[in-house]
Order: sequence, then C-alpha cells, then structure tokens
Amino acid sequence: MIVCLYVAALFVLALDQNLHWGLFPSEAEKEIAGKIQQLGDPSLTQAKRDAISQDIVNWNTFAVPALLKAVENGPASVKDPALKCLQTISFKFYNQDISKDGADPVKLKQWWADVQAGWAKAENEKK
Repeated sequence: MIVCLYVAALFVLALDQNLHWGLFPSEAEKEIAGKIQQLGDPSLTQAKRDAISQDIVNWNTFAVPALLKAVENGPASVKDPALKCLQTISFKFYNQDISKDGADPVKLKQWWADVQAGWAKAENEKK
C-alpha cells in the first residue's frame, strides 16, 4: 500500500513538473514568479524594473511558463512587461519574433509548444 502511494505521488510530481500545473513549484519557479510580480510594482524606478526584466530574461526557458501565465492571467500592470520579457526571450534565444502575435495567449502557447516540439524532434534525430 505504501509503495502504491509513493508511486502515485511520484507520478503526480512528474505530471506537475512536465505540465506546469504549479502544484509543487521549485525554488526557481517561485523566484521567477516573484520577479514577474515585481514588474507591476509602480513604486519601483524604471531602472529597477529594467534590471528585474533582465533577470527574468536571463532565466531563459525556465521563465517562459511563468511568463505565459502572467500574460494570460496576470494583473494588467504585469501583462505588458511580462509580454516584453517573453518577446525578448523568443528573439534573443530562439531567433523568433513573436511580437506579431501580440498578447494572444493561444498563439503564445502554440509558439512555446512548437519550440518544445522542435527540441523533441532534434533529440529523436540524434538517436
């Protein structure tokens, strides 16, 4: 019985990590989410918000799921700077301009799914 519970817990944890449900966020995910929320803080100077944006961009692929959530469900003060971070990541690291998609969460999620599918395809070609 204990083994079954253990296996079930591992299964849920793996699903959470792969599908980004957010049930068990890692320390990195917590840090990124906190930084994204700071982008909407009107008390911060523009220079501080720019530094926070750069920190988020430097997280690269780790930041994308949280940025997608912020663009789709975040408060209005966070959506635009989160979108700008996402656009910067897409261009800087993937050489893709997603600004034409605007803030459409469906198109942005599709872009990310396409990036991940490209990784999977490249990995399968190595085998």
